[in-house]
Amino acid sequence: MILISYWDLATLSFLVFLLGLFLWLNGFSQVKHLWWATTRMVVQLLFMGVWLSWVFYSENPLWIALVGIVMLSAAGYEITKRQQYRFKRLHGLMIGFLSLSFTALLLLIGVLTLVIQPEPWYQPQYAIPLLGMLLGNSMTAIGLGLDSLTRNAVQMKAKIEAQLALGKTAKQSLDFIKQQSLHAAMIPVMNMLVAAGIISLPGMMTGQILAGADPMEAVKYQIMIMLLIATSTGFGTLIAVNYAGKQLFDARQRLKTSVLIKVK
Repeated sequence: MILISYWDLATLSFLVFLLGLFLWLNGFSQVKHLWWATTRMVVQLLFMGVWLSWVFYSENPLWIALVGIVMLSAAGYEITKRQQYRFKRLHGLMIGFLSLSFTALLLLIGVLTLVIQPEPWYQPQYAIPLLGMLLGNSMTAIGLGLDSLTRNAVQMKAKIEAQLALGKTAKQSLDFIKQQSLHAAMIPVMNMLVAAGIISLPGMMTGQILAGADPMEAVKYQIMIMLLIATSTGFGTLIAVNYAGKQLFDARQRLKTSVLIKVK
């Protein structure tokens, strides 16, 4: 494997700095956010690289579990952060955390124990990268689904209440918004599936090929992870949207958008 120096990365970082300048000259007002996001990405990955190097050599299941909990918590927080209308208190964080735990985490344990079967099954070289890929894709889809659900619930409050007045249940009055939310969440996943292998070479497959792995073995791993991502994303969004939908109504099936706060 050909190694990359820190000077190479610094040179590439300068390209993003130049990009920000050109975007600013053309009226883009989020240049600081672009630079902050880039800086944060570099710091996070370097920290994770140092941490994982230590965890990989220690092979202590407690440290591996701690890495997983930190990744799950961060993904749950990011899901909440990306919504225009958030649930008050810890409800938003819990929705993201629970939907990811019931999908990405269970799928990861299943594929490690039944498909890949490393020894031991929690071997960090397999468990942590797979969990990261599942969480990253599921987080984006669940965030999109919840944002669509809560935003439409606020904007279409009159329409929902009109359907409740006509005798429909809370579930029935919210069904059309749930359908829109699922559609918004699944479009990026379906685009990813359609583009794989023709328009783009996914990251895991590319990484393995660059590391010298046999292309067909890399393809098989990539197909496996794409199937897991599609499953995790779909079921995670279903759980999150249905659970969040129930939180929008009280015991007497009255819409209560007061549980949401608008992010400025």
